[in-house]
Amino acid sequence: MPDIETVAFLDIGGTVGSVRVSSNGRENVDLLVYPYVPGVLADLRARDVRLGILSDRGTVPEAAVSAALDRAGLLPSFEPELILYGKKDSTLLFEQAAVAAGAGTAGERPRLLFVGEDAAERAFALRADFLVAPHPSLALTVLDGGAPLRYLRIRVPAGAKDGDWRAALRSQPVVPLHIAAAGGDAYEVEVYAVADVSTALRLDDLGFFVDRLGRDDEPLTTDLYLLRDDRRSAAGFGSGAGNSADRFGGASAARRVLSSTIEGLVIAIPGGGSVERYHFRDARHGHNSKLVPAPSLLDARARGEGLSSAFPAFAAPSLTTAERELIERHVTTARIEREVARHSGVEPVAGDTMIRSRHIHHPDNVVAVRALVDDITAEAAGRLAVRTHPFIHEGRAYENVEAVLAGTGADADGVVLVTAHLDSTAARQPGYRASVDPAPGADDDASGVAGVLAGLTAILGLVDETEPPRRREVRFVLFNAEEHGRVGSIAYARDQALLDTDIVAVLQMDMIGHDVAPPATFELHAGFTLSDDVQTRSLRIADLMAAMAAQISPSLPPAQIYPGPGGGADPAQERSDHYSFHVQGYAACLASEDFFAGPGPGTIPEPNPNYHLPADRTVNPGYARDIARVVAAAAWTAMTR
Repeated sequence: MPDIETVAFLDIGGTVGSVRVSSNGRENVDLLVYPYVPGVLADLRARDVRLGILSDRGTVPEAAVSAALDRAGLLPSFEPELILYGKKDSTLLFEQAAVAAGAGTAGERPRLLFVGEDAAERAFALRADFLVAPHPSLALTVLDGGAPLRYLRIRVPAGAKDGDWRAALRSQPVVPLHIAAAGGDAYEVEVYAVADVSTALRLDDLGFFVDRLGRDDEPLTTDLYLLRDDRRSAAGFGSGAGNSADRFGGASAARRVLSSTIEGLVIAIPGGGSVERYHFRDARHGHNSKLVPAPSLLDARARGEGLSSAFPAFAAPSLTTAERELIERHVTTARIEREVARHSGVEPVAGDTMIRSRHIHHPDNVVAVRALVDDITAEAAGRLAVRTHPFIHEGRAYENVEAVLAGTGADADGVVLVTAHLDSTAARQPGYRASVDPAPGADDDASGVAGVLAGLTAILGLVDETEPPRRREVRFVLFNAEEHGRVGSIAYARDQALLDTDIVAVLQMDMIGHDVAPPATFELHAGFTLSDDVQTRSLRIADLMAAMAAQISPSLPPAQIYPGPGGGADPAQERSDHYSFHVQGYAACLASEDFFAGPGPGTIPEPNPNYHLPADRTVNPGYARDIARVVAAAAWTAMTR
């Protein structure tokens, strides 16, 4: 009996490579292929597997997508009749793909495989009798069909922490999702991953401690999240003051909890479901994280190796009078106030269009993205490459916004990022309905968006008027879906690591607008306990921003830099978009208002009482201006010094 024919369909964005779409959403598409994908395609072809594509191209013409695949060298790998575009929010496209693969003809039905990063789409594929793989590296494992896939918690023995345990994991068909400090005597690092149960046994033999989480093949149709119950953490052991029983009281919900760790609860949410309902009471900033496939977590880069060392300590950087005046001219109280008002629904963004909410489930999230693209395109006047970076989350397409100013000079190595998140939420409000209720998010994080936009204008003005002979590339990036687990920044940082981008500094602004009680303190967060090297390089950025504050914003007192002189964990670690870059080995620093206690004993924070509430409608624009000037000055110094 002849072998059954096999046909594998792959998604494009987030599966085959990183996609950028031109600012008007139609003219041009860039596809940067992930380094492991050509090998996977070659292995599949060696098995006589026919290859196709199932992808949602949105408003982009089919010819533009085909051109991008051709430029990337991938178009010949796929059979033209097996390239289908459309939404994968039902079984329809998968049924059409089955017919195209010959499933409707006489004879034996071929085996059909869908490889895609979104759990909701994989669930529809399963209903259409496809096999599914959550990552290209697991395609052959699924086709071989010997053992089910499982979520694994792989604990690295303490004695192996400084050894090359990453290489040992790379030698196996393991796709990592998350790396954390375990905080135990027997093991100090733990890796959450997806692999088949046979691989789990091999990891046991290699000396790892492996916990099998959830049920067989649960990774096929679920997404994994880490939820932090800050109320429980604050109350301490034995208090019974947590939220978990409230959120997971029913049997169905309780089955979603796979483990509890020092970080929080690890839960698996079925494709098409949402983490939105699990917003714990008294949750602090960054209360959840989505754990997504990221092979780069096992690369040397994630340890901080192989990156540019060109970013110096900047012990005594000095702005010229002209540089300082230009930054002051462009980053003003009025500019911050205007941008916050537009993006938090106080003033229209275009005509009479008001942004009532930037929550990803609210229709105005799309309006906010388009307004940012249009505003930056107009501001750039052709000097910046303005694009969107699409990604899939909970079965829906979302976009980050990216504006790139190319570097100049042969020795201008590395890239500088100035960032904030563009979405909002009001999930602390009882009865909050994300799809219809307002979430103005003036402080969180329209203040950061305003800081990025004003900083962009300042950098362009500095380039025009000072004409530095050498400058690094700078990108202004606004991340979507931060409130759902840093999803947009995780997708962006993962892509940059896979594409081997040499990012020397990430300067993130998240909540820079609330200050009432004097003095006007602010925080710089650079802590990363998993890598001394990454933390050291991140502290250089914090030191740079602290030095800039004295020159450009003298009304601010010395910054509170985390971790402090006494060491310990940074309370903002894992809690904003800068952490998405830390885990990939990049130096990053978060600038924020006085949200957390410390560093050290005896300091009282001043968190915004309207955090994650509909009442988050105003900021202190002069205070936000001062922090935004610090970030703009630090970015300019990192670009040009």
